[in-house]
Amino acid sequence: MIETIKKHKRIVAVVVILILTAVIELICNFPAIRGGYDDLDLTKYMTVEEEGNREKYVISYSSPQKFYIKELHLSGTFPKEHYYTIKTKEYNSFDKESEEYYSDTVNSWFSDFYTNLNKKVTSVEITLNKPENAELTAVSCSNKFEINKYRVLFFLAAFSLLYCLLFEKKIYKKLEWLFAVYALIFGLLLIFYVQPVKNSWDEQIHFDNAYKLSFTKNIDWTEAALNIKNINTVTCNTKAEYAELREYMNQAGKVHVYTEKKENIVPSYTVLAYVPQAIFLKLGRIFHFSFSLMYAFGKIGNLLLYISVMFWAIKIAKIKQLFLLFLTLMPTNLFLASSYTYDTVVFSFFTLGCVIWVNEMFFYESKTSAKKIIFMILLFTIGSFSKAVYIPIILLVTLLPALKELPRKSRVAICTGIFLVFILVMITFVLPTLTSTVTRDLSLGGDARGGDTNIVGQMISMIKHPWASIKLMLGNITSLDNFRNLGSVDRDNFFFGNLLFLNLAELGILTDKWSALLIPLFIILCFNKDENRKSHVLKKWDVIVVSFSIVVTIALVWLALYLSFTPVGSETIVGVQARYYMPLIYLLVALIPNVKTFFHVEKEIMERIVLISVLILGFTLIYKCVLLCRFL
Repeated sequence: MIETIKKHKRIVAVVVILILTAVIELICNFPAIRGGYDDLDLTKYMTVEEEGNREKYVISYSSPQKFYIKELHLSGTFPKEHYYTIKTKEYNSFDKESEEYYSDTVNSWFSDFYTNLNKKVTSVEITLNKPENAELTAVSCSNKFEINKYRVLFFLAAFSLLYCLLFEKKIYKKLEWLFAVYALIFGLLLIFYVQPVKNSWDEQIHFDNAYKLSFTKNIDWTEAALNIKNINTVTCNTKAEYAELREYMNQAGKVHVYTEKKENIVPSYTVLAYVPQAIFLKLGRIFHFSFSLMYAFGKIGNLLLYISVMFWAIKIAKIKQLFLLFLTLMPTNLFLASSYTYDTVVFSFFTLGCVIWVNEMFFYESKTSAKKIIFMILLFTIGSFSKAVYIPIILLVTLLPALKELPRKSRVAICTGIFLVFILVMITFVLPTLTSTVTRDLSLGGDARGGDTNIVGQMISMIKHPWASIKLMLGNITSLDNFRNLGSVDRDNFFFGNLLFLNLAELGILTDKWSALLIPLFIILCFNKDENRKSHVLKKWDVIVVSFSIVVTIALVWLALYLSFTPVGSETIVGVQARYYMPLIYLLVALIPNVKTFFHVEKEIMERIVLISVLILGFTLIYKCVLLCRFL
């Protein structure tokens, strides 16, 4: 009887979700239902006017009656990307008149160009400069009824997850499975939405590495792959233009440009983080996927790795499990897991290593084996392959109580191995710089993206000005004003918590007002009392080693950015982003001891609050920064 009721409840839920999604779609199409029309031809209103030595197209149309323009459509051929302006006399929902201006682009890749206007107007004027060899052949506007698959998919996913979080109690019994389902849905949505263009931080470089790794001996470069690598793209902001972009990239993916021979068949350890992405890119080619589908498929490899590693981290975490769930479901982490990057391997492997370390440190049992300690060392080592600056965290393994219980030979072997790994990784990070500095070899480059950067030149500058260098490092590290998203102060003036957790790189960031939900949630989770946690106080030596490891790691992060990405002699360190602190967060929070002043919220209530808050933040971010700007 109970099972029948539950079955009926779920059927009702499915029906309600479908109805709600349909209602939203009808509401969004209300102007088309009320006064829809197909294509209103504006070409006959087009004139060519002279302005100085230049000519420009002007399309001016006005109507005595208010009418709704959902989409503008321009057709023609152009030698390169050009902006055009749109001037409207429009009316809001209170029928207040205003004169507004918009801009959009035409380019050489397409012959059709679209602008989502979604305004009630009485006049529209389009102005486009007429460059040489350019021709604007047609202009029209429309207000068609159209089901938006991007919007439908978004609300189906959001309502389905919300229903599960509110009414399905069983899903809270296994938080790791809840994580896996949410992360998979959210990640696949991002992969589906972002299209075959660069969106994440330095994604063109990461794609280049993953693409090369997906070949054995010879790398076949297609025009589409080179477009991604060289960030050769055009501006798109509507679903129609992205459909054109996919078609263009799919055709370009069939055009072979050249073959590059690999110098070494065996990949360097620094590119091992790209293995999952490379495997899925290889599978995409084997299955003869189109380029756009293959590009998306490569990201799925990264997403599945992230889900697999963090699934086990959440499953085995004995303290701060709910905080770990919150951390792993933050939009920035899921966005990185759904992009081409090595950051996902760094974060997930280090976090899993920290979870195991915390378990062994605070819940030591005599049955702990040397294999578990070696596995922990391996996690920290792999996590530091791509970013050696995090390797000091491996020193924490020497503090484990279980290490002292091992036979002397095993203990010496493991400790020797830890220090050897630490030294070897540090040598790969430091030795080339020191050697080139001593020999004054300025060929050791800086930022691969260009700019007045040089590692050796920066090191020489620091050696010549030691006190200024110390002041620079201390001042920048202790400042919260130099976290950046894309490097521009004007574009990146956000609260660092939003930059850390609610950040989709070039797609956008949630504004600071959303920290009103983020900050209280973060604080409560940090200081929520762990019932199963034993009162464990770190010894003085433990505190020294932990503090040393964390401080050195943070210092190396800033030093690396100063040497590699900052112009020589600059008084500000460029390129440091809040997300670089992500691998340290769980460790820092887990080290907070239980005290009487801690929050104590019932587990079931806290789980619902956390998951619903994560859902609100994540889907609001997708709606505002992805859907609203591109597909609505």
